[in-house]
Amino acid sequence: MKSFFPTFFASCLGVFAAFALCIFILIGISISSISQKESYGDNTILKLKLEEFIPEKSDNVNQQSVFFGGSSETIGLRRILTLLEAASEDKKIKGILIENNSIGVGQATVLSLMAGLQKFKDSGKFIYTYADSHSQSSYLLCSVADSMFINPQGGVDLKGYGAAIPFFKNMLDKVGIEMNIFYAGNFKSGTEPYRLNEMSDFNRLQTRTFLEDMQEIMIKKIAENRNLTPEKINNIMANLEGRTGKKALENGLVDALFYKDQLEDFLRQKLDIKEGKKLKMVSLSEYNTIADIDDKGKGKNKIAIIYAEGEIIYGSNEPGIISEKKYISMLTKIRNDKNIKAVVLRVNSPGGNAFTSDVIWRELEKIKEAGKPLIASFGDYAASGGYYIAAGADRIVAQPNTLTGSIGVYMMFPNATKLLNEKIGVNFDTIKTHEFATGFSPTNNLSEKEKALLQESTYEIYDLFIDRVSKGRKLSVDSTKVIAQGRVWTGKRAIEIGLVDELGGLDEAIAIAVEKAGLTDYKTVEYPFIEEDFIATIVREIQKGKGDEDVMGLFSTKEERIMLDQYQQFKAIIRLKEPNARLPFIFNFN
Repeated sequence: MKSFFPTFFASCLGVFAAFALCIFILIGISISSISQKESYGDNTILKLKLEEFIPEKSDNVNQQSVFFGGSSETIGLRRILTLLEAASEDKKIKGILIENNSIGVGQATVLSLMAGLQKFKDSGKFIYTYADSHSQSSYLLCSVADSMFINPQGGVDLKGYGAAIPFFKNMLDKVGIEMNIFYAGNFKSGTEPYRLNEMSDFNRLQTRTFLEDMQEIMIKKIAENRNLTPEKINNIMANLEGRTGKKALENGLVDALFYKDQLEDFLRQKLDIKEGKKLKMVSLSEYNTIADIDDKGKGKNKIAIIYAEGEIIYGSNEPGIISEKKYISMLTKIRNDKNIKAVVLRVNSPGGNAFTSDVIWRELEKIKEAGKPLIASFGDYAASGGYYIAAGADRIVAQPNTLTGSIGVYMMFPNATKLLNEKIGVNFDTIKTHEFATGFSPTNNLSEKEKALLQESTYEIYDLFIDRVSKGRKLSVDSTKVIAQGRVWTGKRAIEIGLVDELGGLDEAIAIAVEKAGLTDYKTVEYPFIEEDFIATIVREIQKGKGDEDVMGLFSTKEERIMLDQYQQFKAIIRLKEPNARLPFIFNFN
């Protein structure tokens, strides 16, 4: 009896808390619904702010806690393009306003977004852009607009592409850490910061080549969109002729210098809205909840779209990465699903663990053996392990500025004996029953025999990589070795050397899959499925109606994104004792 009342009151409290939470949810959703209705109607402008990271698939990223500043939803690239298409047919949407200073995506994604915006523009609706100032990538994206406006005190940061790579060898020498390095491929430069103090000639050649390729693509697009010559754009870059608002206007980079209130007056005039009346603007996240879109298709026949996004890691189950733990069972289900008639593998990965790459490659081969066409589509990156998993595809589609190739392998083993013994004063004594019992440890020097074994393993994995590419691309082993060597290629060069079949985006890859499968009616199904806990679902429903400016985005600033990239690269370094097929760095082209 004594325990009855505490238990009873605890139960009542729990019921009350649950009831209060439900009321909170209903109020939040109601407020969101009212907010949406006010911002969406006749003469609505779709407002885009594309400064955040954009995953390939909605929410297929590592998210911050929804209670500590993270967005409840990150809209994926394919969904954004679908929303743009829907907006082009929506009679209430009169045009688009893009407000960007920088952009949080790679160059291939920029081209995909530009293609989607161009289709919207071709429907006869306007696109205007406004920025305080533009980074290069932001300007490239926004150049598709009918008119571009910036703040009078702003500018356009067109200056060309460059790479600044940190080297750590001197630092490691000072602290007493030696890196034992094993690699295959002269251009496989991921180990250079730990064994050299400057770029090798091989790395300098490949980096300059792909930077020049990507700059050429950027200049061509800007010149076409702004009705300027490539020579004019080059001169602007060489002399920073867009550094102020005035110079940007004089050189034809923008169409007018506006303060925010002047922009709003311009838009009112465009839409024939009375002076002082509030403009109706709907954000992309709001429109995502409003638009009634069936982008999956119809019929029982299915095209599976597999998103291979992020680093390739062994044994992990985190969102935003590729692992055998997550992908093998998923690929098996796809292979056994009789209604799935073809598969599109969308790769946006710098590579990673060689073992994981190989077992995923094997499962994809089994899908082909089951009679399902396999088409690969490359995003910003499909390099090293990212290329490995796609090497057997029936067709490979990439953007001209996709970074791909990097067919090579490396391993690194740190040796901390000098740090431990001389700097800190920690010594290790060992007893072993066999020669290698205490080997391959950072607390021991690698013997010459151990080093030889590790280099041998590296070459074996490299030879296997060469074999996978040679057979998948129907190239001779010798010709594959020539274009391999760990060299990074742009999509436009990859098509010339046989690593890619054609240029285009995900839609082009889907069209090829449909044709190869001989389908007329079909629907698409996306993998991996994103699982979400109960609390995250609740918060998502409450926040659905919030605009992009009301919900702080995931790694929304340029600095945060650079820090995230560096953190991810640091985590990758920790795993380098495993055989890795990976790009040396994630390059930021903003």
